[in-house]
Amino acid sequence: MGDFDKRSSETPDFVVTNVLRHLEYSDSGVAVSLIDTQGSRIRLHLTTVTAEMLCERIADALESRYGKS
Repeated sequence: MGDFDKRSSETPDFVVTNVLRHLEYSDSGVAVSLIDTQGSRIRLHLTTVTAEMLCERIADALESRYGKS
């Protein structure tokens, strides 16, 4: 895990400016395309578990920042 921490600290931020509406489905989950400020794209391949975890982490961060609505 130490190598992952080292690599992640060297990677520049990917600031998302758009999420494409087109989703791709597979047997194990979905692929979501994100676009950054420079027009670069990244595709996230998410299983049901990782998609749920990502949504929970985003929701927790938003609630922490802005409070529950």
